[in-house]
Amino acid sequence: MENQNDEEKSKHETYATESNKVSLTNSKKDCETGLHGLNNTDLDKADSPRKASRQLNNLPQRLQSLTNLPNEKEERRNLKKLSSEEVGPRKDHPSSKRSTTLRDGIVHDRNEKDVSKTKNSTNTFFYCRFIVKFPVIAFLLSSTIHIFAIVTTVSLHIAGENVFPTDFKRLPLVLYDDKTRQQDLAWRSRDSYSLLISRPALELNNHYPTWYRGRVGDTLEVILEVDNGDIFSQANLKLIQHVENLMFNFKDYKSSYCQLDEFEECVKPWSVIRLFDGTYNTISVYNNNASKFSNFTLETFENSKEVLCNATKSDETKEFVKTIFPKGYDPCRPGCASSVTRILLTMGYPLWRGKDNTVISNFLVDEMKPNLEHIRDNILGDIMNLYYTSEWIFDNDVTEQALKDMLFTIGSFLFIFLVMWIQTKSFFITFFGIFSILTSFLLANLMYRYVFKYEYFGFFHIISMFIILGIGADDVFVFYDSWRLTAAGEYPTLAHRLTDCYYRAAKTTFITSVTTMAAFLVSGTSPLLPVASFGLFTGVLVGVNYICDLIYFPTAIILYSEKIRPRANRFLSWLFDRKCFKSLKCTFCKHETDMNETPSEIAGSSTTSISFVSSPQLAFDHSQTNLNNLQESKCCDHDVIKKPNDQGKVNHHDFEDRMLVVRFLRHGFLSFMSLKVVRFLIPFVVVGVSSFFIYSATTLEPDSKQVEIFRSTHNHGKAWNHHHYTFQKNFDENEYTSVFLVWGILGKDMSTCNRKKSDFCGGTVVWDDTFDPSSPEAQTAIHNLCQRLENASDSIINQLKIRRNAITNKPEVSCFLTAMERFLREEVQKSEDVYPSDLNVDVPLDEGNMTKFMTSNPDIYGRQLTLPKDFNRWLEIGVGYWMTNRYTGKVHPDYFMYDHLIGEEYVMGETNIAENMRFYGLYYGSKLRYFGIQVNLTVKVQTLGYSDGGPLYHAWEQFMINEKAKMPPSLKNGFQCTRNTWHMIRVQEVLSESAYFGILIGLSVALPVLVLTTMNFIIGFLAWVVIALVTVCVLGSIPLLGWKLGVLESLNLCMVVGLAVDYVVHLAEAYNVSSSVTRQDKTRNMLEKMGLSVLSGALTTFGASVFMLGAHIKFVYEFGIFVMITVCTSLFFSLFGFTSFLLIFGPEGNTGSVTALFKKIFRCKQKVQFTPNGGKPLSTPLPSEIDPPMIPNGLKSNVPKLVQLGLQSYL
Repeated sequence: MENQNDEEKSKHETYATESNKVSLTNSKKDCETGLHGLNNTDLDKADSPRKASRQLNNLPQRLQSLTNLPNEKEERRNLKKLSSEEVGPRKDHPSSKRSTTLRDGIVHDRNEKDVSKTKNSTNTFFYCRFIVKFPVIAFLLSSTIHIFAIVTTVSLHIAGENVFPTDFKRLPLVLYDDKTRQQDLAWRSRDSYSLLISRPALELNNHYPTWYRGRVGDTLEVILEVDNGDIFSQANLKLIQHVENLMFNFKDYKSSYCQLDEFEECVKPWSVIRLFDGTYNTISVYNNNASKFSNFTLETFENSKEVLCNATKSDETKEFVKTIFPKGYDPCRPGCASSVTRILLTMGYPLWRGKDNTVISNFLVDEMKPNLEHIRDNILGDIMNLYYTSEWIFDNDVTEQALKDMLFTIGSFLFIFLVMWIQTKSFFITFFGIFSILTSFLLANLMYRYVFKYEYFGFFHIISMFIILGIGADDVFVFYDSWRLTAAGEYPTLAHRLTDCYYRAAKTTFITSVTTMAAFLVSGTSPLLPVASFGLFTGVLVGVNYICDLIYFPTAIILYSEKIRPRANRFLSWLFDRKCFKSLKCTFCKHETDMNETPSEIAGSSTTSISFVSSPQLAFDHSQTNLNNLQESKCCDHDVIKKPNDQGKVNHHDFEDRMLVVRFLRHGFLSFMSLKVVRFLIPFVVVGVSSFFIYSATTLEPDSKQVEIFRSTHNHGKAWNHHHYTFQKNFDENEYTSVFLVWGILGKDMSTCNRKKSDFCGGTVVWDDTFDPSSPEAQTAIHNLCQRLENASDSIINQLKIRRNAITNKPEVSCFLTAMERFLREEVQKSEDVYPSDLNVDVPLDEGNMTKFMTSNPDIYGRQLTLPKDFNRWLEIGVGYWMTNRYTGKVHPDYFMYDHLIGEEYVMGETNIAENMRFYGLYYGSKLRYFGIQVNLTVKVQTLGYSDGGPLYHAWEQFMINEKAKMPPSLKNGFQCTRNTWHMIRVQEVLSESAYFGILIGLSVALPVLVLTTMNFIIGFLAWVVIALVTVCVLGSIPLLGWKLGVLESLNLCMVVGLAVDYVVHLAEAYNVSSSVTRQDKTRNMLEKMGLSVLSGALTTFGASVFMLGAHIKFVYEFGIFVMITVCTSLFFSLFGFTSFLLIFGPEGNTGSVTALFKKIFRCKQKVQFTPNGGKPLSTPLPSEIDPPMIPNGLKSNVPKLVQLGLQSYL
């Protein structure tokens, strides 16, 4: 053993001398490189005075070894020899024992210390030893995790568990803790109290359809559009009539599904044809003017322009034509033409057979929808465009389209599979790499569903499939490249090689996984379920995929290399010996990969490894060539014995073909980036591009629209845009927003809601116990408020967007107090002989007047009043009389306007039943539980965005604050609310804030993570700057694409940091682990090690996102574009910006090192108590005392620096 150690020591010394000679040659060209050859980094790494002393003791001898300078010819020969061998120290080089940094580069730099060295078996990872010793068992054991995910998911599904709780029909953007949501839900649940007094309405059939199919169950909207010309031309009107007849007379529509009027006849469709078929031909124009609609013939549609013009002037038809005329269209103006109109077909409700919603939905989806598509494709053709939509068809198509768009993941999967197969040259490794990614999705879903207990899987979760395909493929590439890199080193056992590979890949992918997880998990704190669940699910998915990659992929590589590939080679060798397959042998030889040599052969070989990428001029003159690699080949009827040199040439050709990108990055790209002009020009270009996008980001505006589910090119996307933005008025009045000024309710308690489900949660109503509207001051305050609203000025109406009545031009305000006062006045005036002459029913209603009023109606209140003596709710007496229409129960116009705005409560011992309506349950003496004032607005929730809705919401909030200041204490707790409108405005506001907040948090988390993982302040900061610039550029690209900051864009921005970190983090880690000294060499090594992995990851992610462009769900489509922009921007800033930053500012040695900083701080603290060498003088003189003749002439200029480095290490 001692003799063997002496021989190895002799080899080490010989090789060190040769290396130092070559390094000395380099030092003549570059002083820094010469210092690197002298291993001055060893002085920098000295961490104690004793070590520094030993370094200084050895310094004269190390300098003496360089005194014999080789001549120029010998120098060139040495350089050529080194260029043909693996870059870095050999296995027998003594410096290899000092290097402890793992590298993941593809090739090793000449001045770089190799990390692939002889190690003791104690340095191997136990899991790697187990894999190498039992490859089949390790593979099967690691496969149990993935099999468990599959079996568990299938078993739960068979057992009836909702493993994937999909919900594509709704987008539950709900802010449970926001007051706009709580107040809205509280007003909706205003009748949820136990002693509610309902108001029966007699003769309701005269005012409200109560018969079967009398109401509207759904409305089928068919929009017709022409590209050129007038849609209301004579020929087009005939075509519109034909389309309407095909729809109206289709199959069972008239007999089973149409809406019926009071005569049990089908309600005709709303369309322009109603103006021509006699429906309105008896209506006079110009307000009872004698002139009638002009005569015409229905078949020829003569005088159509005159008919349309007259319809806009008639009081009965001018509101109707607004639903079929586009904005800006005036048929009375000469030359005015319209390109679009629509037909509205109503579905009756309820049906005879029950299950109305399901039956109507099935008819529309299964029968009417194919009929419409037949009309569109075969009848209209290119003459006219047809778009259709309805509530039930839309819900069905959303779910159906979401499932179809999920199929695009198959295209992404196949693309990534193909790229990975090309990269690895192994179907086995590629298959199980993809298999690990897919099963990690199932594992993450099980954790998401049963550990975190989320019960929602919606649109945004589809995106996670595309994301994990890109991220998972990137992890596989990094691990496989790390495995391939270790083939260039030498290891005593296969376990050492796998351990080296494992540590490299684990560290590199850990950084990217942690930063990506952190960026996504930030979104998990959002109060919105879709955003929070998506952020949590994707973050967990990235983490699970990382763990699966480290556990599963090493076993697949070893199993393939040790078991499957050798057997496959033996089988192919046997197969090629058969006569019928000999012609395939050449083809097989040409496609040999770098894995032809098994890992065990590499690990067990004593020869020097070869790196073809290190130098294009490779010399295959190694005397240790393995003769087992010689093989006899019979190709093309020629017997050829491959000699060692021939075999090397073939492998050299194959390797360089495969590593063309790496050679380009090492030589061409780095040479270009190293040019002084380019090196300093690129940062200016980066700053210029970033400045442009920063300016663009400042122009980003909030979107004025609500969420659009389908793309604008889809049928529903076009119908949606026309429905909300094209026509003068919509047929559904509920689409317009109404503001309710509410008293008697405080809000809702939402603490019991399950915020991890998409199901609707109403909470519990919280009532205002101080509410009392009956006092005279309260009645007066409410009455004054009603008058201010009903007589509001134009400025107030414009500011609050109050809608005016189309006929009276008055603000549409429903205030119960003024309506009740008007009703009571009319009642008293009509019955002067019944009521006393001094009776005053004006507000406020008091005890004296209302007592006279009640005694005048003994048939209702009895001849003797039974109210308690302390009764003071005289306002409720008037309200009860008004709302029950004199306690007759008959419906009057005010009933429909105010019944839903007033709530009465039964009071024990005080509330009595009316004498004349005992069998109908009409009461008096009740208590007002709540009341509201309704104000109709001109805006719609579907088209009101944050840019317009935000100021409007705050204007109404300020209006309510001002009005409550004028109220008595019993009315101080009122609030204003809308149905969904204010809440959706707040959702947009929260999403915008979350987007910016997510970016800031993501960047804030990324900086310390990058610094701590790279353990270098400069590298971490430069990488963080690149990520910040990428984020800004992506943010600035939104206005350039014509988008605004809406719901979908805000969600995308929450993910930008998570998608931007990958590539620059890979490069930063590669630069950091490089043991080269100069930043030029470190950058070269960085590009060699991670350039191909970065490009492969970018290619797979970009390719996967390309398939999203085929999706019709708008969010998926926009996310595809968003990912493509992020990948391209991140790749540009990483390869160009980050590389140029490193070439200029890249740290060398311990510069910026976190470890060195802490060591320095620790040494400063111990400086007072510490003396060098225990206080004894050094046995070797300091560098300043070195005899000058001992230093070679060529290195005299370097002596000051050497002394400085030595002293720094000493101190």
